[in-house]
Amino acid sequence: MKSNKTKLIFYIGSIGMLLFMIGDWLLDAAGAGDEEMGLIAHTNWLQMAMWRFVASATLALVALLPVFFASNEAIRITRENAALYGTKTGKFWGNTFCLGHILLMTYGIGFHIILCIYPMFHKTLIAMGIDVQSAADAVNKTGSYTLIQLMVLYLICDIGVSAAWYYMIFKGKLNLGKWALLCCPFSTILIDFPLKMIPLQFFKDFTVAFESLGWLLMYLALARHAGMLEESVTEERMKRK
Repeated sequence: MKSNKTKLIFYIGSIGMLLFMIGDWLLDAAGAGDEEMGLIAHTNWLQMAMWRFVASATLALVALLPVFFASNEAIRITRENAALYGTKTGKFWGNTFCLGHILLMTYGIGFHIILCIYPMFHKTLIAMGIDVQSAADAVNKTGSYTLIQLMVLYLICDIGVSAAWYYMIFKGKLNLGKWALLCCPFSTILIDFPLKMIPLQFFKDFTVAFESLGWLLMYLALARHAGMLEESVTEERMKRK
């Protein structure tokens, strides 16, 4: 059945996002005492093994196809949602939701890899004999040329798709309860803030993957939506008989 295929695609996409979460931990879980050295560089990059950043970038590449299929499926079922596209407001938020997934597919993976390159560049410069501060300055200067553009796209991607998600949940455009409001990047990022305030290093390191967690939960919620949609169609057919 089509709904079973849709659910499978979203489950596969969730695995892709789990890989992203692992990549986030490898990249950003810097441990105790980490401090910023300007716009991008961090003090604890020195004690973090190079393989972590290489593995993090590799996981993003491996996650590319699962995430592509899941986001493409999310766009498809959104476009086919007649209840959503029946009004101008619904059409606007439906298109915003689709745009967020397009940006995730075309830009999200690349953004993660760029973030992995910064510490690799930093460690390579130090291995070549450049002092720590000069290496950090080089990374910060290089990153400053594109960081604003990348962050704008990041905000459109995460906040745009989350705002559209809230609209669809509140207006009942998806077969999901209000619990699904938690299943998007902005919600998990909001949860991240109070957890980081807990004076334990575990929470500071663990929550660096919460943005990816929001996408993972969204895929799982969409799988639930597909299953509920199929159940409602089946019930309607049974009534007609």
